[in-house]
Amino acid sequence: MSVAQEAEGTDAQAAWTKLGPIAQGGTVFGVAVSPLPDIRRFWIATGCGIFVSDDEGETWGQVLNGLGTPLLSALAVAPNGALLAGALDGGLFVSFDYGLSWEQGRVPSEFLAPVTTLAMSPNFGKDGSAFAATDGGGLLASRSSGRKWEDSGFGLGDDMVWALAVTDDWSEREVMFAATSEGVFVSQNGGRSWRATELLLDDDTVSVLKASPTFSKDKTAWAATESGVMYRSQDGGRTWDQIADQVGDGPINGLWIHPDYAENGRVVAAVGAEVWLSDDGGETWRAVQELPGAVLSLGGDAKALLAGLHAYGAWISRDGGETWTDCSANLAARGFAKLVPTQDALYALGPQEGLWVSHDQGGEWAPVQGLQPFQALTDIVVGDALLVASQGGGILRGVDGTWAQVCDANDVQSLLSIQGTQEAWAGTAEGQLLRSQDGGETWESVASPCEGQPVLSLVASPTYAQDHTLLMGTAIAATGSRDARVALWRSTNGGEDWRQLTAQTTDARWLDIAVPEDDPEAINHVVMVTDAYCLRPLLRAKDVWISTAVDPRGANALAVEAIGPVDGGGVLFVSTGNGIYRSQDGGRTWQHTSQGIDTASFVALAATPPPDRRLLALSLGGVVYSLPLA
Repeated sequence: MSVAQEAEGTDAQAAWTKLGPIAQGGTVFGVAVSPLPDIRRFWIATGCGIFVSDDEGETWGQVLNGLGTPLLSALAVAPNGALLAGALDGGLFVSFDYGLSWEQGRVPSEFLAPVTTLAMSPNFGKDGSAFAATDGGGLLASRSSGRKWEDSGFGLGDDMVWALAVTDDWSEREVMFAATSEGVFVSQNGGRSWRATELLLDDDTVSVLKASPTFSKDKTAWAATESGVMYRSQDGGRTWDQIADQVGDGPINGLWIHPDYAENGRVVAAVGAEVWLSDDGGETWRAVQELPGAVLSLGGDAKALLAGLHAYGAWISRDGGETWTDCSANLAARGFAKLVPTQDALYALGPQEGLWVSHDQGGEWAPVQGLQPFQALTDIVVGDALLVASQGGGILRGVDGTWAQVCDANDVQSLLSIQGTQEAWAGTAEGQLLRSQDGGETWESVASPCEGQPVLSLVASPTYAQDHTLLMGTAIAATGSRDARVALWRSTNGGEDWRQLTAQTTDARWLDIAVPEDDPEAINHVVMVTDAYCLRPLLRAKDVWISTAVDPRGANALAVEAIGPVDGGGVLFVSTGNGIYRSQDGGRTWQHTSQGIDTASFVALAATPPPDRRLLALSLGGVVYSLPLA
């Protein structure tokens, strides 16, 4: 499925080539299978948006249309095929076209918190009732088909809600269950009020709740905990019996009840990376298969049961959980964020994905060994050695496959290695500046003009040996009287002194700087992007900066690359949440450049060195695209 967005004025000269995903799979937080017999579709929720499959998981297409954030944490489907997605920032989204586009619901700011799980009324098509459990924002309910949300936690007594379950007799009694850090609660009025059941735990947490598909007849519900204990109620939640003191070795993160449970008694549990089965309603259990990563979610029907895994995509069972196969062969949902080309290699880095390298221009990729203990990785530069920054491990230096920690500064955000010299720079989340004069082997702290401001980017002039010019981008937090901003700083004496050039009001916590390649006046033609804007200096007025909106739809500008003289035949490329844009007039006007691209959001751009000049674009999820440059 392709979800590329073509805009008017697409550049017909652009010819992008897809190099393939850096690494398949990714973390899947939620899964859903269409309940409609005439629409056979799978959906998964990831940190890179929604992915959709119309061929039983053989291929997946990324959907970002209408999603205010790609960082999704939960997914649910209603009997009429409507979908609900929840995000780590508390955003809630609903789709009425089977996941191809999304609308964001209105959530009061005081209830915004990571969404842990979702539930929808069995009569959603008529009553529009949906529920969102959050980690810190309580339980939210919508009676307007997901368009408006309100607090629905009266009687829960806890803002941390971990699990939800609705029952099949909703039209009569509106029975549902919720689990908080204190235990299991039941509502008999559609979540408007709650009362505690007898299942209250002091030293364990209920992680999953499920109701029988025939709850109206058998009154059966299950509760599973983080320690692997299973409980069952057969009287509508009034009393609970411990039916297994431990299912497997690990937390139970998923439960699935077979649609024909009344006949076969089948219950499937995801225990860490293991799948366990019961054919007697949970009385006894057997382990059937260990998957390559921890299972975070289960969902589906009798024909197809999906499991969402940590790091390893989605797996499918076609026999009710007995056997499982990988169905994420072309799924690219990994958090790669940096792309660095050299003469003989191409590197990609992600906070949790680590460092990967390709030696055939992006065809085949392999993880760089030796960095696994150091998470999360934030930046990479390539000089005489590889330098990698991490949040908890300082700065790491790699030579011939051997890595050493060369600086223990906390939360390093950005790195710079100045070509042709032994000089390197680093900036931290607290505004500390560090310098090395021996290729990154040793580091010293130097005076910083931006203490307390995260250093988002560091760039050197291509003619640093002559002009000694450095550029730095930082984030300035909001105060009572001023909005949040990003700032650009310049030093003309090798970092001894700094002067702020410009500041841009923005809510975006990122900034990217590019110095034009092959430009004799490169340092005077620097460009910067943040929020939805590209900023460049007005050449006839020293240190006066002007901004232009890149994407007419208002998508955020995430990365910029400059090729040749900006105001003299060069070209600018900017990646956004809506594709890649090109300017050939110094950033005054922009054209959407998407021919050959089958996705929309790009997080990084990089130009390969001569003689084989190419522009490389890294998509959200980890696919690389290549564009030849004249």
